[in-house]
Amino acid sequence: MTDHTTREPGTAASARGGALRTRLAPVLLLLAAAIAPGAHAATGATAFKVTLKPVTLLYYYRGIDLTLDAATLTTLALPTGSSTRLAAKALTASGSASTLTANAAITPGRTNRMNAIQLTLDNAWAVRALGSRGGRTTVKVRFTSGGRATLRTPGAGGARIVLSRLSAAPRRFTPRGLGTVQNGQLRMRMDLSRARAAGSYGTATIRITVTTT
Repeated sequence: MTDHTTREPGTAASARGGALRTRLAPVLLLLAAAIAPGAHAATGATAFKVTLKPVTLLYYYRGIDLTLDAATLTTLALPTGSSTRLAAKALTASGSASTLTANAAITPGRTNRMNAIQLTLDNAWAVRALGSRGGRTTVKVRFTSGGRATLRTPGAGGARIVLSRLSAAPRRFTPRGLGTVQNGQLRMRMDLSRARAAGSYGTATIRITVTTT
């Protein structure tokens, strides 16, 4: 069936115009609000700063087990240039019946003093520190037993190693911030003159205190 309805000219155009106005209405409202004479804006500025307090990070070992091997002990005991191999010896034997006797009369050279050996432990601790302007970091070390510490080995009677004159190096330095590391030494004197048996000698506790201002 054919639709013979007659449309008046301009009716379709009017419909399209109404739809466009409907879509543009929110935009027009926003524009009107933007230029409204009653609009108001406020601004402000906030000052922001960060305060860092002094802080110290101390890196240290829970324990240090130092081994002195045979080569090291030999070097400690023998004076420079000396040897345990002596020159050839000419002997004259004496005897009676089927027995001969000869005296080689060996005389070992003197050894170094074993009671005052200087021990240095490099890189035994490390510090990261953040200090105030012109601040300093101070390192103090001590044996918890006092000025000396005695190490003993079980079942060896009076055998012992005595430690003394403990110090740290450096003792003072300028803190450079948490991104910079300062490594340090432990120094002490070791007395091995009464270490009469091989084995493990223990134990001394070293207290390290680091302060940053």
